[in-house]
Amino acid sequence: MVTLKKALPNCSKLFYVLIVGIGILFLAACSGGGKSASSDGEVHELDFSHFFPPTHFMEEEIQAFASELEEKTDGRIKITSYPGAALAEPDEHFDAAATGSVDFALSVNGYTPGEFPLTSVMELPFMAKTAVSGSENLMKLMNEFDEFKAEYEGTVPLWLYTTDPGQLYTVDKPVKSLEDLKGMKIRSPSPETSEWLEALGATPVSMPMNENFEALERGVVDGTIAPWEAVKTWGLDEVINYATVGNFYSTTMFVVMNEEAFNQLSEEDQETIMDLAGERMAKKTGEVFDQFGAEAIEQAKEKGVEIYELSDTELEEWSEFINPTIENWINNVNGKGLPGQEVYDRAVELSGK
Repeated sequence: MVTLKKALPNCSKLFYVLIVGIGILFLAACSGGGKSASSDGEVHELDFSHFFPPTHFMEEEIQAFASELEEKTDGRIKITSYPGAALAEPDEHFDAAATGSVDFALSVNGYTPGEFPLTSVMELPFMAKTAVSGSENLMKLMNEFDEFKAEYEGTVPLWLYTTDPGQLYTVDKPVKSLEDLKGMKIRSPSPETSEWLEALGATPVSMPMNENFEALERGVVDGTIAPWEAVKTWGLDEVINYATVGNFYSTTMFVVMNEEAFNQLSEEDQETIMDLAGERMAKKTGEVFDQFGAEAIEQAKEKGVEIYELSDTELEEWSEFINPTIENWINNVNGKGLPGQEVYDRAVELSGK
């Protein structure tokens, strides 16, 4: 028979073991093995803001990206898309993402002039012949030059891309020469484009794409610079009658995520996002822009839009007025202590010019 005096020490040892065991289990549950809560199954419901209308193909691309991300993270990341500038104006999207007003944002770099000096290299004249090449080259530049990161402070850039090359579209008269263009009010998507439009004798009017149709329809502007894609997806073929083809520029666009929201995810989920984004999505986005651009040309022809393609000789004449924009860009970016010349030279090398 065991006496009470002998039993008490055994009970104390058993109690101590139980307490230690419970403590270990509690710490393991709290630590999650060193990963954030999302790797333990917590759902992160995030918003994705952009200015494209719900019917635009980019909304489909965003929905596809969101679905794939949700699947790859076993439902830990759920994205709700807000198209049509529902959460922020087109020129407010980057700041909205940087400050955490939205989790993901997509918009045009040129809508906030001066904030993306290096990225704007791909908006210089004649830098890309397709959206795919422009998008791939822009991603390569960002990955090769660390200075790009400062332009996206407060966010994690997921992918950058370009539209298909921009052309000149007019309402009341065709533009086949420099004389035709002089004095015309032309909607411009970026400071770089505005500069060479002015050099050509036109009056540039800065305006986001979602205001373009009404401005053309009401005669606020005589024409617009835009990619072929916009003729179809934004319905510009309903208001324009003429197109002048010169592959003048490309619009650069960003998809970014709020840095704090990104850091709240587990390393596993962060890696999943970056694997799904990056050059993969840049190329995919470029392919869709090129596809819709080609379809837009055929649609414009069917609707009677008169298309005039500038010859090499004519482009050389136009380039005499356009090319100073390039030198001004290099000097301006160099003046900010950034590698403007190096970035431009590398962009030209990548483009095969």
